[in-house]
Amino acid sequence: MESEKILEHETTLEHALDVARANLKEAQRLLDEAKAAHAAGDISEERVIQLGSLLELAAEDLKRVTREQ
Repeated sequence: MESEKILEHETTLEHALDVARANLKEAQRLLDEAKAAHAAGDISEERVIQLGSLLELAAEDLKRVTREQ
């Protein structure tokens, strides 16, 4: 995992936006890795689907936080 940078935020909403963006990026990374692992026969399709759902949830969270800005 990438080292996390400590950032100072003027508001908690700015912090929430940074966290939501990072969560979306991580969910996408996990899904991409899972797809490759599934193609190699290392993990089940069910796990890929679970991580796809996680990505959707992270995207929804980012949209919610963005609306609150």
